[in-house]
Amino acid sequence: MATAPSTVIPRWQRWDAAEERHPRRAGPRWLLRVALALPFGALALQAGYQGFAAPPATGLAALLPGGALLTCLTTGFVLAALGERLVAWQVPLRIMVPLVLVPALAYAGSQDLTAVLTVALLALAVEGFVHFAVAGRPEGAHRAGLALAAAALCDPVAILYAVAFAAAAPFVAAERRRSVPPSWAVLMFPTLAAAATWALLDWRLTGSVEIALDPRGPVSAAGGALVAVAHTPLYVAVAVVYAVRRPRALAGYLVPPAGVFGALLVGSGYSAVTAYLLLTVVALVAVPRSPSRRLGAFLGTVALAQWALTITWPPTSAAFQDWLRTAWGF
Repeated sequence: MATAPSTVIPRWQRWDAAEERHPRRAGPRWLLRVALALPFGALALQAGYQGFAAPPATGLAALLPGGALLTCLTTGFVLAALGERLVAWQVPLRIMVPLVLVPALAYAGSQDLTAVLTVALLALAVEGFVHFAVAGRPEGAHRAGLALAAAALCDPVAILYAVAFAAAAPFVAAERRRSVPPSWAVLMFPTLAAAATWALLDWRLTGSVEIALDPRGPVSAAGGALVAVAHTPLYVAVAVVYAVRRPRALAGYLVPPAGVFGALLVGSGYSAVTAYLLLTVVALVAVPRSPSRRLGAFLGTVALAQWALTITWPPTSAAFQDWLRTAWGF
């Protein structure tokens, strides 16, 4: 008699939001978030005192009150959430070094609310799709769709991610022998609806909707995407882990470099700083849970190597260079 396939999900594939609450009580968790936001608040005050003008927020971020204060609090919240995830999944916290101890986060986390929100939401979408690909749980695809919709309100490039995920979903489902893959509407409709609504409001308020391709063409965009990957060895290392252990997850994990290429091609204002933060955060949220001692040591070593690479060859942008020169005299 044939036996039904096992529905037991290996421990490294499981995902449960409740188990990621560290500290367990809400009060200490909020204190931790505020404490992580304070250094960015100090950086924002220093830059303002020196006369630096933060780049204007775009999309949904432009409508949110709070300015620099909200930027710093959002950064603290994102870092605390990442820390909770790594602690709950028994991943060494040292792999956060190339995210936390680099000038790129010091700038974006204190000055660029649009970048912080976009990076966090796109990383959450990639994590959701990878969870669907690895564990076969449809709620991962639903999380990805909702996160992409929110990201589209900050940056229309989220549409590219939605299209890529929707195209990859049938392949992933076939690999898992699922009879019915998640509907493309789960991944695309929320994003398209959000982007269309925002474009309509923008047109009604400003009288135009601007879409312009980069005059330097796809070669320049491809070069920018390759440089972004070269800046983030940790992202490459986690991709290798998935290629060996769960190849189907690569269908979602490899979307961000394509998203960076598309963003550069359509001239959405993506910078090397934003691309670096995006790929690093995606790598952190996609690290498998409970890695072996050997895998943990490998990822920790790669993370330290990326930190050293970033210090000697930092990602940069015009606004980032202006911040360094005005606020810190570099």
